[in-house]
Amino acid sequence: MKNTSTRRFRAATAAAALALLVAACGGGSDDEAAEGDGTYKWGINAELSGVTAYYGEGMEVGLESYVEEVNAAGGINGHEIELVTLDNGADASRTATNTTQLATAEEVSAIFGFVLSANCSAGTPVAERYKVPLACMSLAESNDYAFSLGADNTRAGSAMIAAAKEVSGQQNPRAALVNINTLTSIGFGDQVEEKAAAEGVELVTRQEIDLAASDSSTQIAKLVAARPDVVMMSNTGPGFLSVLKGLRSAKIDAPIIWVDGTGNLPSLAESTDEGVYALTVAEVVDPAKAEGAAAEFLKSVGSRMKSDNLLQVNGAYTVPAYMTARLFGAAMETCGYPCSGEDLRKELEKTSIELPGLASEFGYAEGDHYPYAQWHLYQITGEQVSHVESFESD
Repeated sequence: MKNTSTRRFRAATAAAALALLVAACGGGSDDEAAEGDGTYKWGINAELSGVTAYYGEGMEVGLESYVEEVNAAGGINGHEIELVTLDNGADASRTATNTTQLATAEEVSAIFGFVLSANCSAGTPVAERYKVPLACMSLAESNDYAFSLGADNTRAGSAMIAAAKEVSGQQNPRAALVNINTLTSIGFGDQVEEKAAAEGVELVTRQEIDLAASDSSTQIAKLVAARPDVVMMSNTGPGFLSVLKGLRSAKIDAPIIWVDGTGNLPSLAESTDEGVYALTVAEVVDPAKAEGAAAEFLKSVGSRMKSDNLLQVNGAYTVPAYMTARLFGAAMETCGYPCSGEDLRKELEKTSIELPGLASEFGYAEGDHYPYAQWHLYQITGEQVSHVESFESD
């Protein structure tokens, strides 16, 4: 578990030093001093250990970078943000306990994290009870207190079909569909199947691969036998590469579109296949060309980013976490100080911001807690990334 006491000690030390400085200079009235006291408090409840730690740590980098950026500029409404971080170890029970601790003992007004949708679901009843909004990387079910931080693949059906037509060069391509046996991946497959039927795209085969399977040769053989014009896929990075290798070994050169590009682009670094495409919900940040909010992101993460390689910069959900923190920050600025979790939730539902270079439109609405308006299609050839087209989200 991450140690949060050191962080609190540093915050307390800084506050004490400031108080001494004010006292030495005479300060202002007691009322003025009281008005300036206090911080906003946010929590992180993420998978910082275990098999999904890569994503939890990536989100932590994005969130910490934003908080440091804001605090260095004087905070929000003159108040700094204190960030309290807990590791849920990818365990649902521990996630619920952490959420309770953050909502009660720590009295945070927002909680970020939840790589796994099951953990978001475990934390949601607690958040609802204590009226604290959650920002979940994976969100399986809607709730007044649950907001999306990550991509929702079930909203990619129309974009995937449009992308299949684009990369195949055909209006009615023979398409193959691959998904793994997770709820979100199955949901994605169902949506694509429905959209394909509506758009006149022939689905020649749909294959489901067990997330824990070490061998997908049976499914690959069926894909090869179908001889598709294009392959549409939801899978892990290693799983995607395994299917790619199997298809190419069988001389199937159809383009392959991966819906899971958001946060996973580093998985494609070793591939030099020109037929590989990925969909992402955030625009890809190119360190050599970044402008606007993308340049601000790079400046903010600074030395926290282990590499300035384009694929690495766009990995591990660091970018979406930073974007979401900025959106929560904008809502908090309008909310004022103090801002309770309930007041922040209400403000979030009417907050939208522009992030040039990351997303042209980014915000929540009442009844729709999904902030991404578009899917962006990129061709990925090793470390070369080219934007192909952008499509509206379902």
